[in-house]
Amino acid sequence: MARLPAILAPGHRHAAIAVAFLILAIVLGGGGTPNPQTEVLLETLTGLAALAWLWSPGRLHLPPDRMLWLLASLLALVPALQLIPLPPSLWQALPGREAQIAALELADAADSWRPLSVSPARTLASLLSLGPPLLLMLMTGALSTRERQWLIVTVAGMAILSSLLGAMQISTGQAAPQLYEKSAHFVVTGFQANRNSTADLLLIGLLALAAVAAGRKARQEQEAAGRASSAGAPSGNAWLGGAALLVLVACVLTASRTGIALIVPVLIACSFIFIPYRGSALNRGHLAAAGGILALVLGAIFLFNHNSALQKVAARFGLPEDARPGLWADTWYAIGQYWPFGSGMGTFVPTFVALEPLEAVDPSIPNRAHNDYFELMLEAGALGVAMFLACVAVVLFMAWRSWKGNAGERWQTLFGIATLAVVAAHSTIDYPLRSMTVASLAAVAVGLLARPPVRARSGQSRVAGQAAHSS
Repeated sequence: MARLPAILAPGHRHAAIAVAFLILAIVLGGGGTPNPQTEVLLETLTGLAALAWLWSPGRLHLPPDRMLWLLASLLALVPALQLIPLPPSLWQALPGREAQIAALELADAADSWRPLSVSPARTLASLLSLGPPLLLMLMTGALSTRERQWLIVTVAGMAILSSLLGAMQISTGQAAPQLYEKSAHFVVTGFQANRNSTADLLLIGLLALAAVAAGRKARQEQEAAGRASSAGAPSGNAWLGGAALLVLVACVLTASRTGIALIVPVLIACSFIFIPYRGSALNRGHLAAAGGILALVLGAIFLFNHNSALQKVAARFGLPEDARPGLWADTWYAIGQYWPFGSGMGTFVPTFVALEPLEAVDPSIPNRAHNDYFELMLEAGALGVAMFLACVAVVLFMAWRSWKGNAGERWQTLFGIATLAVVAAHSTIDYPLRSMTVASLAAVAVGLLARPPVRARSGQSRVAGQAAHSS
């Protein structure tokens, strides 16, 4: 585990800023649309963090990997283009603008210039929401490999703290400490307002704990290599196992069905992060990990039958009807009405409500499509789909390059890949990237795949050479 004095050392001020801002993103970014106050505060702090980063003493720390700058440009491109005013002859010809034209004609404003977005204010808010994750992505890419490990430690620590806060929420019920006014009760939410976002944070926290353990194990093996035997090297990972169990139980108690379903794949990913994979066959460590995972699953089944809190969680899997299929069908219809240009980022609610079938109308208002891919198609259109595919291609290239070029610390690469896989899987039936917290964690994962600064590697080599010469 990284010690605090090392993080605050003069040579690591930028790493300290990144760690502090990541903590703020996790704590303040979990309110979602019903709780916008903390998100606005986080967006304001983004500007201050960027200024602190640029004005910190020493050499200017900017990520050298051009892939990160390409990703940042691609992600900001669609909402930025959707805010450019268009002449009436252009925007009135776009699909799905009939109701907008009719409303503006009542105010004699139909011939005014309008952007592509049907709600420019919502699209501007969507663009501003990219600030925290994009800044964290660039910050991570500018740090050395050792400093990046501190970010992983931070994720693990925040998952543990979220689990402890969740334990208080479970034990005190309605009077539980909540960060947000509109939040779920009687389940673990931690620093988030949404149980699904909490589950994502805890699942990524499990991956982070495995990466922390892998880093400790690698350092112990390096230290033992200089001694006659490594038999006496302490493992020091027992407390990490206890922390992982705490986070695992907290994840179950979120009652997030998708989060619980992802536990087993995440545990398998943890085993590959911690236990190096060599050769074409699984080694004994992976077999032992598989046995441990099976034991956890069997133990969970036993507990479900003997624990009232877990029985409430199990009841979530027995719901006779889920509204998501109907929501997806209506979203698909809305996509067809605005295709191929889209309605504008962040405009799902007004767009969907205007097109919702009468037989589906009820007092509730769907705030999301519960499928990030469908929602992107509706709001961003064909250009957004092309942007998304381009981003996926860039990230896959970065992952492949990191795996080939970072053999000594592949646990960071695996943590980044597994984190993005969790978010991508959950996006099929929910909207994790609409949470600033989860988006920030995904951004850190992408930053971990970036090529580390050359100055960090060369600086470490010079220090090692000086130490060898003095000895």
